[in-house]
Amino acid sequence: MATTRGAKIGIVLVVLAIILCGGLVVVDRVAASVAEDRITEETRNQLAANSVKYEGDPRVDVTGFPFLTQVVAGEYKKITISLTRPQIDTVKLDDLTVEARSVQADARDLMNGTGDVVAGVVAGTATMSWENVRPLLELAGLPSQIDPSQVDLKVVNNRIEMRIPLSYQGISVTLVARGSMVVETGKVRLKLEEVTSEQGNLPKYVNDFIRANQSRLQVSVRLPGLPYNLVVNNVQTTDTGLLINASAENVKLSGQ
Repeated sequence: MATTRGAKIGIVLVVLAIILCGGLVVVDRVAASVAEDRITEETRNQLAANSVKYEGDPRVDVTGFPFLTQVVAGEYKKITISLTRPQIDTVKLDDLTVEARSVQADARDLMNGTGDVVAGVVAGTATMSWENVRPLLELAGLPSQIDPSQVDLKVVNNRIEMRIPLSYQGISVTLVARGSMVVETGKVRLKLEEVTSEQGNLPKYVNDFIRANQSRLQVSVRLPGLPYNLVVNNVQTTDTGLLINASAENVKLSGQ
């Protein structure tokens, strides 16, 4: 009988422990959800203040369990903010994901929407289709203006390939420029490796013109300032467009 009674007490204690743990998990997730809602609201305000447009609502995810221990410490492991089709000025991105780490925020300020929420390190990833890259092309070094909308842009064998139509002394010529995208001091440009013409049997003076302008042609992508003061670190080319990686430090996610 004593053994049976002891076993029953043990079962009761286990059940109570499970219920208690389950309750703590629920409370923890509710607190995280409240924080996510608050950061979402602050994100909307910050983006509106910087004239950033987007589709739908920002998606915010506060990572780390238990969340309540982060609240007590006032430091949050990672907060992820995702935007769909953000637009900055005339620049259109397909998506933008921002991961903020080592986020400092007072618990009361975070819940009340007051005070500052500051991330020690922020990493951003954005994608941009070739259709949206084309209007941002800036071509310099050629004797005549080029309409970026007329430039054919694609990736061939992991290299950027551009076809640039122009006219020289009554002859229509299509320049073919090949190279790779590089980042220099936060700016994106095309590092040219080869410039040729699409047409064969061109007059000598046209070929001379092409050779003379090979070293002068400069191609860059005009990107605006990204949200959260993100600075572009590198870009990768894909069949569909650009993959942009950026970062920043000591970024204010909310607050005045």
